[in-house]
Amino acid sequence: AHSFGEKDMLGVLVYRLRVETGGHFTMFPGRLLHGALFHYLSEHSAELSADFHARQSKPFTIGCLQRADHQRAPSTNAEKTFNNPAFSAGENVLLRVTALDDAALMALTDMPCGTRLQVGKLAFSLVEVLADGRMETGAAAPDELAASALSMERARGVRLRFRSPTLFRADGHDYAFPQPERIFASLADKWTQQELPAVIHKDAARIAAAKLVPLAWHGESLRVRLTAQKSVPAFIGDFSFSLAELSEEEREIILLLTQFAPFCGTGRMTAQGMGETYVSIS
Repeated sequence: AHSFGEKDMLGVLVYRLRVETGGHFTMFPGRLLHGALFHYLSEHSAELSADFHARQSKPFTIGCLQRADHQRAPSTNAEKTFNNPAFSAGENVLLRVTALDDAALMALTDMPCGTRLQVGKLAFSLVEVLADGRMETGAAAPDELAASALSMERARGVRLRFRSPTLFRADGHDYAFPQPERIFASLADKWTQQELPAVIHKDAARIAAAKLVPLAWHGESLRVRLTAQKSVPAFIGDFSFSLAELSEEEREIILLLTQFAPFCGTGRMTAQGMGETYVSIS
């Protein structure tokens, strides 16, 4: 089993891709992106790829393809945007990937420019890896997140934006509603699965999250077509919560997990395009 080193880093990267072969997807491309990334990893290092493959929870996440050129008006139909995205040859596309340990961070950062990613019938080539703070990229050590959570005495609220379809698994069912207890229990699970330094109990996270007071939010539900036969419910949107009712210890848990969320994603299938998360703390 991989145990987390003292100095392991978490990282957020954005790949700027050029569309080499255009077309449209007939389903949510998350699984195909997962396959394309694994293809790169196996060529980069067969040993590393086999190690990642064997792990129950993957040490990386993949977001969803995002247009870099905003000439085309975004579709107002979320299901069409996510299930049937179309891209033209020559277009620039962005893909956010994150790493939860050093091995993943180095492998993902080292992708050479020009690398071809075959994603179903479409093909993309890597133009640039952004990792320098542009577009909210960068690296952090888990203990830096913990120290930062302790130092935020003035934080009043947290805001989470789920940019790609997000869902949870609850008692054998798909659960597609941004309930704070589920969001933060999911994040606590991911922290524990990666064997990160501080111990965060899922129950403590759930109890703290139950005291969050919803503030401004907007979002919607949609069905995501994973394969020709299978679709699942999910949600996207932007949700703010007040920390006013939390004890000091509960605040620290919520602030730590909120900062962890962009690295680990939220809910299920985060290595297959789901649960891409952005946060801010006010």
